[in-house]
Amino acid sequence: MEDTREVSAELRRLADAEPLDRFDTATVLTRGRRGLRRRRILGAGGAVAGVAAAALAVTFIPNVTATSDQPGVANTETENSQFSPVPGVPRGEDGAGQRISREEAERRCQLRLGGPKYPLEGDGFRSVSSRAFDVRKDPKSGGRGGCVIPGGDKPSAALIAAAKADPDPKTAAGQLRNCSVKAWVDMTKWEIKVSDRLDQRAEGRFPAFEAALLIATSPSGKTAIICQPRVTDSLGRGGGLGWGITAVRLDNLGPDDPRVPWPDGTAAKQIGAMILGSSDCDDTGKICARSLPMGWGRAPADTAKVVVQVGSGPKYEAPFKDGWFVFTALDKTSHASADRMTVRAYDKDGKLLDKLYPEK
Repeated sequence: MEDTREVSAELRRLADAEPLDRFDTATVLTRGRRGLRRRRILGAGGAVAGVAAAALAVTFIPNVTATSDQPGVANTETENSQFSPVPGVPRGEDGAGQRISREEAERRCQLRLGGPKYPLEGDGFRSVSSRAFDVRKDPKSGGRGGCVIPGGDKPSAALIAAAKADPDPKTAAGQLRNCSVKAWVDMTKWEIKVSDRLDQRAEGRFPAFEAALLIATSPSGKTAIICQPRVTDSLGRGGGLGWGITAVRLDNLGPDDPRVPWPDGTAAKQIGAMILGSSDCDDTGKICARSLPMGWGRAPADTAKVVVQVGSGPKYEAPFKDGWFVFTALDKTSHASADRMTVRAYDKDGKLLDKLYPEK
């Protein structure tokens, strides 16, 4: 429907720019009905053409509109010339977040990487997710690391070159382009729900910290892709379940979607992936000068804010919208390596709704 609205809007802009001479709409409709009767005689093919012509006429005739819940033209998605189809894989969001067999996952990785079909670790394979190669089954695969199991939209060489030329884009269009290249899913018309970025310059003996993370949803709202838009020469390498790039089908969530593991062996109720990275630790490894909490997820209903904290350090309110949150924060507070990260969801009154990351 998005493309139909865009075409209709463009036609209306053209009509406004170059208005037609005034004409009798009743006469036009009468002629249309006579033409429709003649076309019915020609069979089904002519009838379809008559419907298409009538739909186009409605676009131009003043004060004749179709109701919003009764579209007059079938929806056909316009293909983006920057992408080509992948054999045996659905286009667009239908190719993202699919539950597929190991054989299919390895076939897609072979197509993507243009090399041998290396074995993948684990089970429960999903399209647009990062998986490592199983070096135990094939030691030769270890050199390639892993694969982002692709969707059904292969990016053009020009699009890949553009992503590599702008590996850490600041604009939404650039971020969606890079994520499209990583996913092999045309995300260029998707909506970025929430994003976060960390660009901390090096200070003295402390290295720089850089990170970017976003969550984008498809026009239908049924699919979300969590993406780190930065690209490298190894666009097809894996980054682990929930990281690098991950697609989830919101209308078909299951236990194989990324969920934070808890100490008792269970998984978090909400989907998400979170990690606490520490750096600049002392010789004993017990005291660290800085930490880099990073993660994403969905919060429970009625959540108004999500707060991240490492030990007793400063609190960081994660970017949050429509139930989604992401965070890429830098905590400069010296803390014990044993200190834990907490990620908590609160309602508008400050009431604790959920602990989204395991706590002692």
